[in-house]
Amino acid sequence: MKEFCASFKSSLPAWSAPLCGVTGAVLFLAGIVCFVAYNWADLGTLYKFALPLVGLLACALGAYIKGLESAAGKVFSFSCGLFVGLFWVVYGQVYQSGAFVYEFCLAWALCLLPLAVLAGNRWLWLLWAAVSNLYVLSYWDDTANDGYFFARLFSLNILCFAVSEWTAQRSGKGGWFSLFFLAGTLLACLVHGVWAWDGAFWTAFCLVLLVGVYAWRFKRGMAQLALCALALDILLTERIISGLRYGGGVVTVLAILALFVFSAGTVYFLSNRGDKNE
Repeated sequence: MKEFCASFKSSLPAWSAPLCGVTGAVLFLAGIVCFVAYNWADLGTLYKFALPLVGLLACALGAYIKGLESAAGKVFSFSCGLFVGLFWVVYGQVYQSGAFVYEFCLAWALCLLPLAVLAGNRWLWLLWAAVSNLYVLSYWDDTANDGYFFARLFSLNILCFAVSEWTAQRSGKGGWFSLFFLAGTLLACLVHGVWAWDGAFWTAFCLVLLVGVYAWRFKRGMAQLALCALALDILLTERIISGLRYGGGVVTVLAILALFVFSAGTVYFLSNRGDKNE
């Protein structure tokens, strides 16, 4: 069994072990959350607050003992961030301060920021970025100015993307972690470009194109190119469906099909050309 496990482990990518650890931590916390929710009426205030705080202290102690650079230490530090969120959930339920989701997300994000800085854990930074995005999304409503919403969402994700790319290039590692923030950046552009017209559409289109040029120029991999190409295809597809009237639905479908085939071929060609130049 040990020989089998050793041979199996050597064939796995390096990121699979921390990913499994983080997934296990999320599932474990989800079990605790369900346990608290199911027994909420029977738990006193002391027990409600004690459970996330004890979990927070236990995970902090585990991260200190194992070391922040080890895989176990990273899982423990990430679990600390999850228990912080659970604490604010309990606080909001006990004192009825959870009327607005954005207040919960803001408090969680503010507490996660120093924790992520101290731990230096990329998964904590990812959790902070996800919670911060939830804050922006939950704060925005139908009465808000769409331009301000786009600016906040785009600025947050492009900043995280730039920092992640800078870290990846300095360390010489792959930029797979940047894909999370790139997806958020492109989502902001799609929301702004598909739901609006004229200047908003072309602003979103040029920003996505600029990120795609960056991915091609600095050889950041096929994944980044493919995400940018997909975002451009979605923007152009909306224009084709809204603006193409000649020939009915058949011509529209053929035009969209040709667009996706062309973009896929372009991504494949640029990626292979980059590999050959290296």
